[in-house]
Amino acid sequence: MQSPVKTTSYSLDKLVKKMKKATTYQEWEALAKQHDAQSGAEGWKNQEKCDLYDYKEISARLNTLRGYLDKGLARELLYALNEGVHGNMGGMGSPIMYTQAKFGTKKLINNYVLAIAESMQFIADSPNSIISHTEKLDFFRRASHCYGRSSLLLSGGVGLIYFHQGVVQELINHDLLPNVISGASAGAIISAQLGTMTNDELKKGYFLNKRYTELYQSRFLKLFLGQLSDAEIYEIKERFLDEIIPRDITFQEAFELTGRYINISISPSEKHQNSRLMNAITSPNVYIRSAVSASFSVPGVIPAERLYAKGFDGKTRPYLENRRWVDGSVAGDLPIKRLSRLYGVNHFIVSQINPFVVPFIDDIKSKKRKGFRKTLSVAGLNVVNEGLVVAEKMLTKGGDMGNIVAAKLAYLIRMIEQSYLGDINIILNSKDFKWRNVFFEFRKDEIEKLVLAGMRSTWPKIPMIKNAEIISKTLDRILEELNAATLKEEKQSVHHIYS
Repeated sequence: MQSPVKTTSYSLDKLVKKMKKATTYQEWEALAKQHDAQSGAEGWKNQEKCDLYDYKEISARLNTLRGYLDKGLARELLYALNEGVHGNMGGMGSPIMYTQAKFGTKKLINNYVLAIAESMQFIADSPNSIISHTEKLDFFRRASHCYGRSSLLLSGGVGLIYFHQGVVQELINHDLLPNVISGASAGAIISAQLGTMTNDELKKGYFLNKRYTELYQSRFLKLFLGQLSDAEIYEIKERFLDEIIPRDITFQEAFELTGRYINISISPSEKHQNSRLMNAITSPNVYIRSAVSASFSVPGVIPAERLYAKGFDGKTRPYLENRRWVDGSVAGDLPIKRLSRLYGVNHFIVSQINPFVVPFIDDIKSKKRKGFRKTLSVAGLNVVNEGLVVAEKMLTKGGDMGNIVAAKLAYLIRMIEQSYLGDINIILNSKDFKWRNVFFEFRKDEIEKLVLAGMRSTWPKIPMIKNAEIISKTLDRILEELNAATLKEEKQSVHHIYS
Protein backbone atom coordinates (compact mmCIF):
# COMPACT_ATOMS: atom_id res chain seq x y z
CA MET A 1 0.00 0.00 0.00
CA GLN A 2 1.37 3.40 -1.02
CA SER A 3 1.78 6.02 1.67
CA PRO A 4 -0.19 9.25 1.20
CA VAL A 5 1.57 12.08 -0.62
CA LYS A 6 2.55 14.91 1.70
CA THR A 7 1.27 18.35 0.70
CA THR A 8 2.85 21.76 1.14
CA SER A 9 1.05 25.09 0.88
CA TYR A 10 1.41 26.63 -2.60
CA SER A 11 -0.36 29.31 -4.61
CA LEU A 12 -3.02 28.10 -7.06
CA ASP A 13 -0.79 28.88 -10.05
CA LYS A 14 2.06 26.95 -8.47
CA LEU A 15 -0.23 23.98 -7.82
CA VAL A 16 -1.35 23.93 -11.46
CA LYS A 17 2.28 23.96 -12.62
CA LYS A 18 3.15 21.14 -10.23
CA MET A 19 0.13 19.12 -11.42
CA LYS A 20 1.39 19.41 -15.01
CA LYS A 21 4.76 18.03 -13.92
CA ALA A 22 3.45 15.21 -11.70
CA THR A 23 4.83 11.79 -12.58
CA THR A 24 2.35 9.57 -10.69
CA TYR A 25 -1.41 9.57 -10.30
CA GLN A 26 -1.10 9.69 -6.50
CA GLU A 27 1.03 12.84 -6.69
CA TRP A 28 -1.35 14.48 -9.18
CA GLU A 29 -4.45 13.54 -7.16
CA ALA A 30 -3.03 15.03 -3.94
CA LEU A 31 -2.19 18.29 -5.73
CA ALA A 32 -5.60 18.42 -7.45
CA LYS A 33 -7.43 17.95 -4.15
CA GLN A 34 -5.24 20.60 -2.53
CA HIS A 35 -6.13 22.99 -5.37
CA ASP A 36 -9.85 22.30 -4.84
CA ALA A 37 -9.51 22.95 -1.12
CA GLN A 38 -7.73 26.28 -1.65
CA SER A 39 -9.82 27.48 -4.62
CA GLY A 40 -13.20 26.79 -3.05
CA ALA A 41 -14.05 24.03 -5.51
CA GLU A 42 -14.29 21.57 -2.61
CA GLY A 43 -17.17 23.64 -1.28
CA TRP A 44 -18.79 23.53 -4.72
CA LYS A 45 -18.55 19.73 -4.70
CA ASN A 46 -20.16 19.51 -1.26
CA GLN A 47 -23.03 21.82 -2.17
CA GLU A 48 -25.88 20.09 -4.01
CA LYS A 49 -27.37 23.19 -5.62
CA CYS A 50 -26.05 24.09 -9.07
CA ASP A 51 -27.61 25.28 -12.33
CA LEU A 52 -25.55 22.83 -14.41
CA TYR A 53 -27.69 19.79 -13.48
CA ASP A 54 -31.05 18.84 -11.94
CA TYR A 55 -29.90 18.45 -8.36
CA LYS A 56 -33.45 18.29 -6.99
CA GLU A 57 -34.37 15.18 -8.98
CA ILE A 58 -31.10 13.40 -8.20
CA SER A 59 -31.32 14.23 -4.49
CA ALA A 60 -34.90 12.96 -4.32
CA ARG A 61 -33.98 9.73 -6.10
CA LEU A 62 -30.98 9.21 -3.83
CA ASN A 63 -33.10 9.66 -0.69
CA THR A 64 -35.63 7.15 -2.01
CA LEU A 65 -32.98 4.51 -2.72
CA ARG A 66 -31.20 5.04 0.59
CA GLY A 67 -34.47 4.75 2.47
CA TYR A 68 -35.33 1.43 0.83
CA LEU A 69 -31.79 0.12 1.35
CA ASP A 70 -31.82 1.03 5.04
CA LYS A 71 -35.14 -0.78 5.50
CA GLY A 72 -34.15 -3.77 3.36
CA LEU A 73 -37.09 -3.35 0.98
CA ALA A 74 -35.92 -5.30 -2.06
CA ARG A 75 -39.17 -5.13 -4.00
CA GLU A 76 -39.45 -1.36 -3.46
CA LEU A 77 -35.90 -1.02 -4.79
CA LEU A 78 -36.84 -3.13 -7.79
CA TYR A 79 -39.82 -0.89 -8.48
CA ALA A 80 -37.73 2.28 -8.08
CA LEU A 81 -35.01 1.05 -10.45
CA ASN A 82 -37.63 -0.15 -12.92
CA GLU A 83 -38.56 3.50 -13.31
CA GLY A 84 -35.26 3.90 -15.06
CA VAL A 85 -31.49 3.68 -14.57
CA HIS A 86 -29.79 6.51 -16.41
CA GLY A 87 -26.13 7.49 -16.52
CA ASN A 88 -26.96 11.08 -17.42
CA MET A 89 -30.15 11.65 -15.45
CA GLY A 90 -30.66 15.34 -14.88
CA GLY A 91 -27.38 16.07 -16.67
CA MET A 92 -25.27 14.41 -13.97
CA GLY A 93 -23.11 12.62 -16.54
CA SER A 94 -22.30 15.72 -18.55
CA PRO A 95 -18.53 16.30 -18.99
CA ILE A 96 -18.97 19.90 -17.83
CA MET A 97 -19.81 18.57 -14.35
CA TYR A 98 -16.22 17.32 -14.13
CA THR A 99 -14.47 20.52 -15.18
CA GLN A 100 -15.61 22.79 -12.35
CA ALA A 101 -13.04 21.29 -9.99
CA LYS A 102 -9.61 19.84 -10.55
CA PHE A 103 -10.66 16.49 -9.11
CA GLY A 104 -14.07 14.87 -9.44
CA THR A 105 -17.54 16.34 -9.30
CA LYS A 106 -20.51 16.88 -6.96
CA LYS A 107 -20.58 14.44 -4.05
CA LEU A 108 -24.32 14.11 -4.66
CA ILE A 109 -23.56 12.57 -8.05
CA ASN A 110 -20.95 10.20 -6.60
CA ASN A 111 -23.32 9.10 -3.85
CA TYR A 112 -26.20 8.55 -6.26
CA VAL A 113 -24.10 6.36 -8.58
CA LEU A 114 -22.92 4.26 -5.63
CA ALA A 115 -26.49 3.95 -4.34
CA ILE A 116 -27.68 2.59 -7.69
CA ALA A 117 -24.89 -0.01 -7.75
CA GLU A 118 -25.60 -0.97 -4.13
CA SER A 119 -29.32 -1.26 -4.85
CA MET A 120 -28.65 -3.54 -7.80
CA GLN A 121 -26.46 -5.80 -5.71
CA PHE A 122 -29.11 -5.87 -2.96
CA ILE A 123 -31.72 -7.02 -5.49
CA ALA A 124 -29.39 -9.66 -6.91
CA ASP A 125 -28.60 -11.01 -3.42
CA SER A 126 -32.24 -11.09 -2.29
CA PRO A 127 -33.72 -14.57 -1.68
CA ASN A 128 -35.61 -16.01 -4.62
CA SER A 129 -38.65 -16.23 -2.38
CA ILE A 130 -38.79 -12.42 -2.42
CA ILE A 131 -37.66 -11.79 -6.01
CA SER A 132 -37.58 -14.89 -8.20
CA HIS A 133 -34.54 -15.80 -10.28
CA THR A 134 -36.56 -15.34 -13.45
CA GLU A 135 -37.70 -11.87 -12.37
CA LYS A 136 -34.13 -10.88 -11.50
CA LEU A 137 -32.84 -12.10 -14.85
CA ASP A 138 -35.57 -10.21 -16.68
CA PHE A 139 -34.88 -6.99 -14.77
CA PHE A 140 -31.11 -7.02 -15.18
CA ARG A 141 -31.31 -7.86 -18.87
CA ARG A 142 -33.68 -4.94 -19.43
CA ALA A 143 -31.58 -2.63 -17.25
CA SER A 144 -28.42 -3.59 -19.10
CA HIS A 145 -30.09 -3.00 -22.45
CA CYS A 146 -31.43 0.41 -21.38
CA TYR A 147 -28.36 1.62 -19.50
CA GLY A 148 -25.80 0.44 -22.04
CA ARG A 149 -22.08 0.30 -21.38
CA SER A 150 -18.80 2.03 -22.05
CA SER A 151 -16.32 1.38 -24.84
CA LEU A 152 -12.73 2.49 -25.36
CA LEU A 153 -11.87 3.74 -28.85
CA LEU A 154 -8.22 4.10 -29.88
CA SER A 155 -7.53 6.19 -32.98
CA GLY A 156 -4.83 5.78 -35.57
CA GLY A 157 -1.61 7.77 -35.24
CA VAL A 158 1.36 5.54 -36.16
CA GLY A 159 4.35 6.37 -33.89
CA LEU A 160 2.18 8.42 -31.52
CA ILE A 161 0.95 5.03 -30.30
CA TYR A 162 2.92 5.53 -27.09
CA PHE A 163 0.35 8.12 -25.96
CA HIS A 164 -2.28 5.35 -26.20
CA GLN A 165 -0.07 3.15 -24.04
CA GLY A 166 -0.06 5.70 -21.23
CA VAL A 167 -3.85 6.06 -21.44
CA VAL A 168 -4.50 2.33 -21.45
CA GLN A 169 -2.06 1.57 -18.62
CA GLU A 170 -3.81 4.10 -16.38
CA LEU A 171 -7.21 2.57 -17.12
CA ILE A 172 -5.80 -0.87 -16.33
CA ASN A 173 -4.24 0.35 -13.08
CA HIS A 174 -7.62 1.71 -11.94
CA ASP A 175 -9.60 -1.36 -13.12
CA LEU A 176 -11.46 0.91 -15.56
CA LEU A 177 -10.62 -0.76 -18.86
CA PRO A 178 -13.94 -1.40 -20.68
CA ASN A 179 -14.62 -4.88 -22.02
CA VAL A 180 -15.44 -3.44 -25.44
CA ILE A 181 -12.37 -1.95 -27.14
CA SER A 182 -11.93 -0.70 -30.69
CA GLY A 183 -8.79 0.33 -32.52
CA ALA A 184 -7.73 1.52 -35.94
CA SER A 185 -4.17 1.41 -37.26
CA ALA A 186 -2.01 2.25 -34.21
CA GLY A 187 -5.11 1.72 -32.08
CA ALA A 188 -5.51 -1.74 -33.61
CA ILE A 189 -2.02 -2.66 -32.38
CA ILE A 190 -2.99 -1.76 -28.82
CA SER A 191 -6.37 -3.51 -29.13
CA ALA A 192 -4.71 -6.72 -30.31
CA GLN A 193 -2.44 -6.79 -27.27
CA LEU A 194 -5.35 -6.05 -24.91
CA GLY A 195 -7.28 -8.92 -26.46
CA THR A 196 -4.52 -11.49 -26.10
CA MET A 197 -2.98 -10.69 -22.71
CA THR A 198 -4.40 -11.48 -19.28
CA ASN A 199 -5.12 -8.90 -16.59
CA ASP A 200 -2.20 -10.18 -14.51
CA GLU A 201 0.20 -9.54 -17.40
CA LEU A 202 -1.21 -6.09 -18.12
CA LYS A 203 -1.19 -4.94 -14.49
CA LYS A 204 2.56 -5.43 -14.23
CA GLY A 205 3.07 -2.21 -16.16
CA TYR A 206 3.13 -3.92 -19.55
CA PHE A 207 2.33 -0.80 -21.60
CA LEU A 208 4.76 1.36 -19.66
CA ASN A 209 7.59 -0.81 -20.89
CA LYS A 210 6.39 -2.03 -24.29
CA ARG A 211 8.54 -0.78 -27.20
CA TYR A 212 8.36 -1.47 -30.93
CA THR A 213 12.00 -1.99 -31.71
CA GLU A 214 11.55 -3.24 -35.29
CA LEU A 215 9.94 -0.05 -36.57
CA TYR A 216 12.50 2.07 -34.75
CA GLN A 217 15.50 0.10 -36.00
CA SER A 218 14.17 -0.15 -39.57
CA ARG A 219 13.76 3.62 -39.80
CA PHE A 220 10.02 3.67 -40.46
CA LEU A 221 10.38 7.02 -42.22
CA LYS A 222 11.97 5.20 -45.18
CA LEU A 223 8.57 3.61 -45.90
CA PHE A 224 6.93 7.03 -46.28
CA LEU A 225 9.78 8.25 -48.48
CA GLY A 226 9.36 5.26 -50.81
CA GLN A 227 12.89 4.01 -50.21
CA LEU A 228 11.92 0.37 -49.58
CA SER A 229 10.68 -2.34 -51.93
CA ASP A 230 7.43 -4.23 -51.29
CA ALA A 231 9.48 -7.28 -50.27
CA GLU A 232 11.45 -5.25 -47.71
CA ILE A 233 8.24 -3.70 -46.37
CA TYR A 234 6.70 -7.16 -45.98
CA GLU A 235 9.71 -8.46 -44.02
CA ILE A 236 9.73 -5.44 -41.69
CA LYS A 237 6.00 -5.71 -41.14
CA GLU A 238 6.16 -9.41 -40.29
CA ARG A 239 8.97 -8.88 -37.79
CA PHE A 240 6.99 -6.03 -36.25
CA LEU A 241 3.85 -8.18 -35.97
CA ASP A 242 5.93 -10.86 -34.24
CA GLU A 243 6.54 -8.31 -31.48
CA ILE A 244 2.85 -7.85 -30.71
CA ILE A 245 0.61 -10.74 -31.74
CA PRO A 246 0.80 -14.55 -32.20
CA ARG A 247 0.26 -15.84 -35.72
CA ASP A 248 -2.48 -18.33 -34.90
CA ILE A 249 -5.00 -16.69 -32.55
CA THR A 250 -8.48 -15.81 -33.82
CA PHE A 251 -10.89 -13.21 -32.49
CA GLN A 252 -13.02 -15.93 -30.88
CA GLU A 253 -10.00 -17.56 -29.22
CA ALA A 254 -8.84 -14.19 -27.89
CA PHE A 255 -12.29 -13.54 -26.39
CA GLU A 256 -12.24 -16.92 -24.67
CA LEU A 257 -8.79 -16.09 -23.26
CA THR A 258 -9.48 -12.59 -21.89
CA GLY A 259 -13.26 -12.00 -21.99
CA ARG A 260 -12.62 -8.75 -23.84
CA TYR A 261 -14.30 -7.82 -27.09
CA ILE A 262 -11.61 -6.28 -29.23
CA ASN A 263 -12.61 -4.65 -32.51
CA ILE A 264 -10.27 -3.75 -35.35
CA SER A 265 -11.26 -1.32 -38.09
CA ILE A 266 -10.15 -1.97 -41.65
CA SER A 267 -10.86 0.12 -44.73
CA PRO A 268 -11.37 -1.14 -48.29
CA SER A 269 -8.66 -0.43 -50.82
CA GLU A 270 -11.41 -0.01 -53.44
CA LYS A 271 -13.16 3.35 -53.61
CA HIS A 272 -16.81 2.25 -53.48
CA GLN A 273 -16.62 -0.57 -50.90
CA ASN A 274 -17.51 -0.37 -47.22
CA SER A 275 -15.19 -0.50 -44.23
CA ARG A 276 -15.36 -3.47 -41.84
CA LEU A 277 -15.18 -3.94 -38.09
CA MET A 278 -13.49 -7.24 -37.24
CA ASN A 279 -14.35 -8.93 -33.93
CA ALA A 280 -15.47 -12.15 -32.26
CA ILE A 281 -19.09 -11.63 -33.28
CA THR A 282 -18.83 -10.65 -36.95
CA SER A 283 -15.63 -12.53 -37.85
CA PRO A 284 -14.82 -15.05 -35.08
CA ASN A 285 -12.49 -17.23 -37.19
CA VAL A 286 -10.36 -14.41 -38.64
CA TYR A 287 -6.80 -14.23 -37.34
CA ILE A 288 -6.26 -11.05 -35.33
CA ARG A 289 -2.79 -10.74 -36.80
CA SER A 290 -4.11 -10.42 -40.35
CA ALA A 291 -6.67 -7.79 -39.27
CA VAL A 292 -3.96 -5.77 -37.54
CA SER A 293 -1.72 -6.10 -40.58
CA ALA A 294 -4.50 -4.69 -42.78
CA SER A 295 -5.44 -1.92 -40.35
CA PHE A 296 -1.80 -0.83 -40.22
CA SER A 297 -1.38 -0.67 -44.03
CA VAL A 298 -1.09 3.07 -44.67
CA PRO A 299 -2.44 3.79 -48.19
CA GLY A 300 0.29 4.68 -50.66
CA VAL A 301 2.98 3.58 -48.21
CA ILE A 302 2.31 -0.05 -47.27
CA PRO A 303 0.62 -2.40 -49.77
CA ALA A 304 -3.01 -3.36 -49.11
CA GLU A 305 -3.47 -6.64 -47.24
CA ARG A 306 -5.59 -9.77 -47.60
CA LEU A 307 -7.35 -11.25 -44.54
CA TYR A 308 -6.87 -14.83 -43.36
CA ALA A 309 -8.98 -17.07 -41.14
CA LYS A 310 -8.92 -20.52 -39.53
CA GLY A 311 -11.03 -23.03 -41.45
CA PHE A 312 -13.19 -25.76 -39.92
CA ASP A 313 -10.25 -28.13 -40.46
CA GLY A 314 -7.91 -25.85 -38.51
CA LYS A 315 -6.00 -24.82 -41.62
CA THR A 316 -5.41 -21.23 -42.70
CA ARG A 317 -7.45 -19.98 -45.64
CA PRO A 318 -8.16 -16.58 -47.26
CA TYR A 319 -11.10 -14.58 -45.94
CA LEU A 320 -13.00 -12.60 -48.59
CA GLU A 321 -10.37 -13.79 -51.02
CA ASN A 322 -10.80 -11.13 -53.70
CA ARG A 323 -10.78 -8.14 -51.37
CA ARG A 324 -7.83 -6.10 -50.11
CA TRP A 325 -7.78 -3.84 -47.06
CA VAL A 326 -5.89 -0.80 -45.76
CA ASP A 327 -5.52 1.49 -42.73
CA GLY A 328 -8.63 1.37 -40.54
CA SER A 329 -8.47 5.06 -39.68
CA VAL A 330 -9.18 5.99 -43.31
CA ALA A 331 -12.88 5.14 -43.05
CA GLY A 332 -13.44 3.84 -39.51
CA ASP A 333 -11.19 5.60 -36.99
CA LEU A 334 -13.99 5.66 -34.41
CA PRO A 335 -16.75 3.20 -35.43
CA ILE A 336 -19.28 4.51 -32.92
CA LYS A 337 -22.48 3.43 -34.70
CA ARG A 338 -21.28 -0.12 -35.28
CA LEU A 339 -20.20 -0.58 -31.67
CA SER A 340 -23.57 0.73 -30.50
CA ARG A 341 -25.39 -1.78 -32.67
CA LEU A 342 -23.19 -4.78 -31.79
CA TYR A 343 -22.74 -4.34 -28.04
CA GLY A 344 -25.34 -1.87 -26.81
CA VAL A 345 -22.56 0.66 -26.17
CA ASN A 346 -23.80 4.21 -25.57
CA HIS A 347 -20.84 5.77 -23.81
CA PHE A 348 -17.53 6.27 -25.58
CA ILE A 349 -14.08 6.94 -24.15
CA VAL A 350 -11.80 8.16 -26.94
CA SER A 351 -8.01 8.31 -26.98
CA GLN A 352 -7.26 10.56 -29.94
CA ILE A 353 -3.78 10.80 -31.54
CA ASN A 354 -4.58 11.09 -35.26
CA PRO A 355 -1.99 13.63 -36.51
CA PHE A 356 -4.35 14.91 -39.23
CA VAL A 357 -7.09 15.55 -36.67
CA VAL A 358 -5.50 16.55 -33.34
CA PRO A 359 -4.51 20.10 -34.46
CA PHE A 360 -8.11 20.85 -35.45
CA ILE A 361 -10.23 19.45 -32.61
CA ASP A 362 -11.06 20.55 -29.11
CA ASP A 363 -12.87 18.76 -26.28
CA ILE A 364 -15.94 20.98 -26.64
CA LYS A 365 -18.16 18.66 -24.57
CA SER A 366 -16.31 19.81 -21.45
CA LYS A 367 -17.18 23.46 -22.10
CA LYS A 368 -20.34 25.53 -21.75
CA ARG A 369 -19.95 27.00 -25.22
CA LYS A 370 -18.12 25.80 -28.29
CA GLY A 371 -16.44 29.14 -28.82
CA PHE A 372 -15.53 31.08 -31.94
CA ARG A 373 -12.21 29.27 -32.39
CA LYS A 374 -13.94 25.87 -32.56
CA THR A 375 -16.51 27.20 -35.03
CA LEU A 376 -13.70 28.42 -37.28
CA SER A 377 -11.94 25.05 -37.04
CA VAL A 378 -15.05 23.14 -38.12
CA ALA A 379 -15.78 25.62 -40.91
CA GLY A 380 -12.18 25.39 -42.08
CA LEU A 381 -12.32 21.60 -42.25
CA ASN A 382 -15.56 21.78 -44.21
CA VAL A 383 -14.04 24.20 -46.72
CA VAL A 384 -10.97 21.97 -47.13
CA ASN A 385 -13.16 18.91 -47.58
CA GLU A 386 -15.33 20.57 -50.23
CA GLY A 387 -12.20 21.66 -52.09
CA LEU A 388 -10.83 18.11 -52.02
CA VAL A 389 -14.11 16.69 -53.37
CA VAL A 390 -14.04 19.09 -56.32
CA ALA A 391 -10.36 18.34 -56.97
CA GLU A 392 -11.00 14.58 -56.89
CA LYS A 393 -13.78 14.88 -59.50
CA MET A 394 -11.53 16.92 -61.79
CA LEU A 395 -8.56 14.57 -61.42
CA THR A 396 -10.61 11.49 -62.31
CA LYS A 397 -10.91 13.00 -65.79
CA GLY A 398 -7.15 13.48 -66.11
CA GLY A 399 -6.01 10.05 -67.29
CA ASP A 400 -4.01 7.43 -65.37
CA MET A 401 -1.94 9.89 -63.33
CA GLY A 402 -5.03 11.89 -62.46
CA ASN A 403 -6.80 8.74 -61.28
CA ILE A 404 -3.85 7.82 -59.04
CA VAL A 405 -3.85 11.24 -57.36
CA ALA A 406 -7.66 11.19 -57.12
CA ALA A 407 -7.50 7.86 -55.29
CA LYS A 408 -5.17 9.40 -52.68
CA LEU A 409 -7.51 12.37 -52.27
CA ALA A 410 -10.43 9.98 -51.79
CA TYR A 411 -8.67 8.50 -48.75
CA LEU A 412 -8.14 11.98 -47.30
CA ILE A 413 -11.77 12.96 -47.91
CA ARG A 414 -12.99 9.85 -46.08
CA MET A 415 -10.80 10.77 -43.11
CA ILE A 416 -12.04 14.36 -42.88
CA GLU A 417 -15.71 13.33 -43.10
CA GLN A 418 -15.51 11.23 -39.93
CA SER A 419 -16.35 12.17 -36.33
CA TYR A 420 -13.36 12.06 -33.99
CA LEU A 421 -14.81 12.73 -30.53
CA GLY A 422 -16.71 10.66 -27.98
CA ASP A 423 -18.28 11.31 -24.57
CA ILE A 424 -14.96 11.35 -22.69
CA ASN A 425 -12.05 12.55 -24.82
CA ILE A 426 -8.39 12.05 -24.00
CA ILE A 427 -6.61 14.07 -26.69
CA LEU A 428 -2.91 14.39 -27.42
CA ASN A 429 -1.94 17.92 -26.46
CA SER A 430 -0.24 20.11 -29.06
CA LYS A 431 2.77 20.63 -26.78
CA ASP A 432 3.36 16.86 -26.74
CA PHE A 433 2.88 16.46 -30.51
CA LYS A 434 5.94 16.19 -32.76
CA TRP A 435 5.68 15.18 -36.41
CA ARG A 436 8.88 13.15 -36.33
CA ASN A 437 7.34 10.91 -33.66
CA VAL A 438 4.62 9.95 -36.15
CA PHE A 439 7.34 8.20 -38.18
CA PHE A 440 8.86 6.45 -35.14
CA GLU A 441 11.69 8.99 -35.08
CA PHE A 442 12.39 9.51 -31.37
CA ARG A 443 15.15 11.34 -29.55
CA LYS A 444 16.30 10.45 -26.06
CA ASP A 445 13.43 10.08 -23.56
CA GLU A 446 10.75 11.14 -26.08
CA ILE A 447 9.00 7.77 -25.93
CA GLU A 448 8.85 7.93 -22.14
CA LYS A 449 7.54 11.49 -22.33
CA LEU A 450 4.80 10.46 -24.76
CA VAL A 451 3.71 7.59 -22.49
CA LEU A 452 3.67 9.99 -19.53
CA ALA A 453 1.65 12.49 -21.58
CA GLY A 454 -0.99 9.79 -22.10
CA MET A 455 -1.06 9.06 -18.38
CA ARG A 456 -1.31 12.74 -17.42
CA SER A 457 -4.10 13.35 -19.91
CA THR A 458 -6.04 10.44 -18.40
CA TRP A 459 -5.78 11.47 -14.74
CA PRO A 460 -8.39 14.28 -14.82
CA LYS A 461 -10.83 11.89 -16.56
CA ILE A 462 -10.56 9.07 -13.99
CA PRO A 463 -13.44 10.22 -11.71
CA MET A 464 -15.78 10.64 -14.69
CA ILE A 465 -14.85 7.27 -16.20
CA LYS A 466 -15.27 5.62 -12.81
CA ASN A 467 -18.79 7.00 -12.36
CA ALA A 468 -19.69 6.02 -15.91
CA GLU A 469 -18.52 2.44 -15.47
CA ILE A 470 -19.62 1.57 -11.91
CA ILE A 471 -23.20 0.85 -12.94
CA SER A 472 -22.46 -0.88 -16.27
CA LYS A 473 -19.81 -3.13 -14.72
CA THR A 474 -22.14 -4.00 -11.85
CA LEU A 475 -24.86 -4.90 -14.35
CA ASP A 476 -22.52 -7.06 -16.45
CA ARG A 477 -21.14 -8.88 -13.42
CA ILE A 478 -24.58 -9.62 -11.97
CA LEU A 479 -25.86 -10.79 -15.36
CA GLU A 480 -22.93 -13.18 -15.71
CA GLU A 481 -23.67 -14.61 -12.26
CA LEU A 482 -27.39 -14.99 -13.02
CA ASN A 483 -26.66 -16.62 -16.37
CA ALA A 484 -24.22 -19.02 -14.70
CA ALA A 485 -26.87 -19.94 -12.14
CA THR A 486 -29.31 -20.58 -14.97
CA LEU A 487 -26.89 -22.93 -16.69
CA LYS A 488 -26.27 -24.64 -13.33
CA GLU A 489 -23.79 -27.48 -13.55
CA GLU A 490 -24.02 -27.97 -17.31
CA LYS A 491 -20.72 -27.59 -19.12
CA GLN A 492 -21.17 -24.86 -21.68
CA SER A 493 -18.93 -23.04 -24.13
CA VAL A 494 -18.15 -19.37 -23.58
CA HIS A 495 -21.16 -17.26 -24.59
CA HIS A 496 -21.30 -13.75 -25.91
CA ILE A 497 -23.22 -11.66 -23.37
CA TYR A 498 -23.87 -8.91 -25.94
CA SER A 499 -25.28 -11.10 -28.70
